[in-house]
Amino acid sequence: MVDSNEQSHALRICDISEESEESTLANSNYGCIPLVSLETAIEPLVLLIPQIKRMTWTVKQNCANPSDGLSPDESASIMLYTLEWQPREDSFYIILNKTMRSRNPSLLKPWLLYLKLIIIAFSKIPFENRYVYRGVKQDVSTNYPPEKTFVWWSFSSCTASIHVLEKEHFLGKTGARTLFTIDCYSGKNIRQHSMYKTEDEVLLPAACKFKVVSCMDGGNGLTIIHIKEINSPYSLLQLLIKHAVTTTELKSLSLLTSMKMQSYVPYQNETLTQAIRESTSQNLNLSGEQLNDQDMEIVAKEGIINKQCIILNLMYNQITRKGVSTLVNSLNHNECLKELILSYNKVSNDGVRFLVTTLSKCVLERVDLSENDISDEGAKYLADMLESKTDLIQLSLSANQIGNYGVNMLTDALLCNNTCLELLNLSANVNITDDSISSFINLIDHHQSLKKLDLRHTRLSESGQAKLYAVTKSKRPLQLWLDRVM
Repeated sequence: MVDSNEQSHALRICDISEESEESTLANSNYGCIPLVSLETAIEPLVLLIPQIKRMTWTVKQNCANPSDGLSPDESASIMLYTLEWQPREDSFYIILNKTMRSRNPSLLKPWLLYLKLIIIAFSKIPFENRYVYRGVKQDVSTNYPPEKTFVWWSFSSCTASIHVLEKEHFLGKTGARTLFTIDCYSGKNIRQHSMYKTEDEVLLPAACKFKVVSCMDGGNGLTIIHIKEINSPYSLLQLLIKHAVTTTELKSLSLLTSMKMQSYVPYQNETLTQAIRESTSQNLNLSGEQLNDQDMEIVAKEGIINKQCIILNLMYNQITRKGVSTLVNSLNHNECLKELILSYNKVSNDGVRFLVTTLSKCVLERVDLSENDISDEGAKYLADMLESKTDLIQLSLSANQIGNYGVNMLTDALLCNNTCLELLNLSANVNITDDSISSFINLIDHHQSLKKLDLRHTRLSESGQAKLYAVTKSKRPLQLWLDRVM
């Protein structure tokens, strides 16, 4: 029976098995495979999946007018993959992926009509170069050391939102967990062809190959493994073209494969590369250069790793969480960077989460994240970081969406861990109100190293500002910036 429980859907994204690179598929020869209706494609599977006809009927009722130029049968082939069934082990995708992982040609033969259909459907959905996420509730880091290459032979369900994995029935926030941050170019967003259209599911085709970029401790039992898709000689599309597709179809499918391979051409920005290499200073100023996430690979390699820059100014660019993730991975190879300026970008809470995993372990003393759409969630990540990073001197968070809860988290972290912080800039966070006055008074009273506190352009009342000013004057010298002139 159909399962509409979100907890069951979570299992697709947390379904990860260790898989080798060896392939036996390339030795198969099944002749030509016709493109047929879904009802015809599943006929060879009736003995393997007793409920397959009922499953097929269910999905066909939901894809009368599919998007992306797919036929109803093509869209239904993807929807069938996403369909959760009870008991779970009878779900179509469970049985398919188990068979794919076996890499046994004889076991795969009954699936070829279906595989032909879903591959054609998959090829019509636009490719997306993006970061996606998968996870498992255990520490599997020993299986994924840096530089290792491996193949996921089955189809791989991922989520485009890291927030989804924080739910308890996905990864949760406690216990041994592994988060895979996947830089991929073959993923397809199948939301419009899923049984569960509220999910932002990205599907990776079978036989994708990856390289481990880094493995880091995310704290609280979480291990974060960053992997990047690389060219695979075992592409399922290529294998079925080689062994099971007609000559006429080969021309169109070869074009699709060529498009995919072209998308993997390494990004280049010669102007940026040359500018960094020719710079004689370790203070690298790239402010307002209209840099994007792909440019961060160049900045990471040429600026952070090769030049070992001390100050990196990236303000007023177009950097999102993806670019931050690239920078984070390179910080493990830099022992000199003291100041990182990322103000006026698009870092967001997700980017902050990536950043703090490394900040606690590097020598950075000054961080500017002003105007980056950071809310209380991002403030909580920063507060967690401050628990272990006690040498941060300046933290600028102006013009974000941090409110009273975020203020409370930050001030508590600063007071509990006796950090060396000298400057805290929370100006232009309009969600900060008088409910934060007690937190600020406590910080001023007890944090001995704080020298500058900027609270201008918040929603603190005149009376609230007066209280802060009075505490500052009676205790010790402190530059307190408020809207009201005292």
